[in-house]
Amino acid sequence: MSAIPNSCPWAKLSQTPVVHSLNEVMSEQLALDLNEQESKYDDSKFCSGSQAETNDNELVIPSEFLENDAKTDNDLILAQLLQLEFDKEYDNLLKSKESHENKNSHISISYEKFKSVHPIDAKEENELNFSTKEEIYTSSESEDEFQKIVFKNGISGKGDKMISKHDLLLNYRHNASKIMNLFPPEFETGDSHGIDMKLSNQVYNTLKMHSQSEKRRINRVHDKQDKSTNMMALDPKTKLVLFKLVNADILDSIGGVISTGKEATIFYAPGGKTQEILVPKECVAKVFKTTLNEFKTREKYIAEDYRFKDRFKHLNPQKVVRLWAEKEMHNLMKMRKFEIPCPDVVVLKKQILIMSFIGKDNVPAPKLKDASLDETQLVNAYHQCIQLIKDLYHKCNLVHADFNQFNLLWHDEKVWVIDVSQSVEPIHPMGYEFLLRDCQNIFKFFTNRKLEKVKTGEEIFNEVTGMKFTGEGEYFLSQIQKYTKDKQMEIKTHLKEEDPKKSKEKEFNFDYYYELSMQRLKHKTNLDCEDLSDDKTEN
Repeated sequence: MSAIPNSCPWAKLSQTPVVHSLNEVMSEQLALDLNEQESKYDDSKFCSGSQAETNDNELVIPSEFLENDAKTDNDLILAQLLQLEFDKEYDNLLKSKESHENKNSHISISYEKFKSVHPIDAKEENELNFSTKEEIYTSSESEDEFQKIVFKNGISGKGDKMISKHDLLLNYRHNASKIMNLFPPEFETGDSHGIDMKLSNQVYNTLKMHSQSEKRRINRVHDKQDKSTNMMALDPKTKLVLFKLVNADILDSIGGVISTGKEATIFYAPGGKTQEILVPKECVAKVFKTTLNEFKTREKYIAEDYRFKDRFKHLNPQKVVRLWAEKEMHNLMKMRKFEIPCPDVVVLKKQILIMSFIGKDNVPAPKLKDASLDETQLVNAYHQCIQLIKDLYHKCNLVHADFNQFNLLWHDEKVWVIDVSQSVEPIHPMGYEFLLRDCQNIFKFFTNRKLEKVKTGEEIFNEVTGMKFTGEGEYFLSQIQKYTKDKQMEIKTHLKEEDPKKSKEKEFNFDYYYELSMQRLKHKTNLDCEDLSDDKTEN
């Protein structure tokens, strides 16, 4: 049976209300209540999720938008979040387009004004930006921080807040930063931490030049210490020469230091097995120092020596040392020729002189000042010293010029002479003054050792030279100087008479010419007087 329609085209039918049972009414009311609870739960969950997402994106939504009275409360939040995502995508697109346009162009085009900036982002950006230039560097920053502020193109900021790398205040602070971070540690810059220090370009350049000059000076000092033979007298070149002497079997090895003086250092060196030259079983290597700091007066001993003065004029200080070693070699060979106790010369290589060892079984002979001598030995040493000076003067035609207890050794009951590099010939302009000093050294040493009947330095000088000068002290020295001056004048005059063309000595003594002029004037006066007397006689 079909259902009865509830309407009719010809007439209105009365509708019979549907009667619901009590159970159906109660079930419908329960469903409405459940539906309302579910809708409230969904709304609260959605609001809390939106708020968490907003916090993640650093968005602050006013509290009035979160009221749950209206059904469209969440639409605004969703619209703002979607708009923010769209703005970010658009800005990224503009950024990539800007980089593509400016990739191969010298002129850059900016799309900053076309970007969409969210109001909240704009507020935060304004808070992060610095208000003034002074806030950029509140203290001395490092080089990395400067590069962060001044970008690769040398410009930072926009509009009125744009700063270039040529900004005066920024540049001054950058100079202060470089002083603290780029200068060497030994350069004393002080501690500028927490201080807004500013340095102009002029001050920075001055400090930089001073730092570089100090660095070069320190390097020169270290270089001199490496190349010069100071203290132990062994620089790399000297070590190489000693190594070659050992390789050539002239020396067996290089031992320890025997003594160190103002001009050289003495090393013990056992002799080698070479057959080319005669090498003693025990030798010493005398290494002359290439610096003149400790012996600056050596020039006067060699500059006026006629044997070496022509070569001395054309040498630098380092090569003078080799000439000094050569001079000692020649003096030692001359002394050995006349059998004066001194070391034998083995070989000379540059500034290294190899000599025989004065001593026995690796024990060097003591110096005269360190030798333990009884009274008989002391008297014997005294007479030997005087005889050595005589032999040097008469046989070798030499003046030791440094004859003292430091340069005399006591070995096998004999006095041995060492260190004759400064020895000169008596015709040296200061030769006799050196001889007097040697004689006075003998007198002082043996007088201090309480030896009786010791002759004075003046008496020893007269005994050695055969002269008969009188007095003592300055008066005795003045006589020696006058004698030397006359002797030099006599030699120069003799050379000029022998060969005037070859003689180049044009400097003569003022006193000599003064006396000569006075004699000529006196002679002329006498002649004038004779002429006058002849005229009177004729009249």
